[in-house]
Amino acid sequence: MRKILNCFSALMLALCMSSAWSAYPERSVRIVVPFPPGGPTDIQARIIAQKLGERLGQTFVVENKPGAGGNIGTRAAAQAEGDGYTVLLMTPAQVINMRFYANPGYDLRQDFVPIGLISTAPALLLANPKLGVKTVADIVALAKQKPGTLVYASAGAGLSTHLMMELLKKTAGIDMVHAPYRGSAPALAGLIAGDTSLLIDSMVSGLPQVKTGALTAIAVTSAARSPIAPNIPTLSESGLPGFDAITWYGFMAPAKTSPEIVSRLAVEINQILQAPDIHKRFLEMGSEPAVVNPESFGKFLASEEKRWLAIVVESGAKVNE
Repeated sequence: MRKILNCFSALMLALCMSSAWSAYPERSVRIVVPFPPGGPTDIQARIIAQKLGERLGQTFVVENKPGAGGNIGTRAAAQAEGDGYTVLLMTPAQVINMRFYANPGYDLRQDFVPIGLISTAPALLLANPKLGVKTVADIVALAKQKPGTLVYASAGAGLSTHLMMELLKKTAGIDMVHAPYRGSAPALAGLIAGDTSLLIDSMVSGLPQVKTGALTAIAVTSAARSPIAPNIPTLSESGLPGFDAITWYGFMAPAKTSPEIVSRLAVEINQILQAPDIHKRFLEMGSEPAVVNPESFGKFLASEEKRWLAIVVESGAKVNE
């Protein structure tokens, strides 16, 4: 009799989970992007939001909440109900901020549950063509000729690309001035306009500007060359041996979001990314689609926290630069 009751209970639980799975979502879902429109986070979020809407029959709205290196939007998502109707787009910035700011206003481990990694991408060291540099050696030579005069942009203080440039400075033994912007799109615009000379930014947003000739690609930050742009050398082979850093993007949900909804979103997003047209589109942007899995993303985030803490310490970067 006990076995029959246990089987019946398991069956009812499965039916309830199936019902919750099929019913979700019953209204629009917001995807919080804690950075301005036009950057790589925004681009990828909008691609997935459109496809989720098509697949699930509800609107997925991208809500840009920039500021404080991603803290404002992340804090807003942390305070949302864990009902499945708020999703946060994650980047290394939110991991870094846990160590970079005394009080970022959230705790990733307590305030969120992972949905999955969606893509990874090397970053690009970019230069304004008028600077007249083609290689890392050119930049190092120019910076040593004019210490403290070259100005490099970043998408914001404390972001992974800011720390990559600080690590480059320290490794190469050069001094440059940091000009933080409020996002990738304005940082790129400032570089193209000549307001700054250099920038490390995601390949997703930087490579199109290289293809048009608006900017010069100097090197990629990953250990290996990108198959999308194999002619661009790595920083490691350009005189900074061992340099290896990438950007990545993922989704999280506020704490207490049900495992069923998290699983539903993970399955749907994974199927979107594996669709040939979307997979190709991500690759053309310079971003490699990932396999979306909540458990593996949780482990990845734990390893990234340790990794970026080491880079923060090694680079000596400060939040108020």
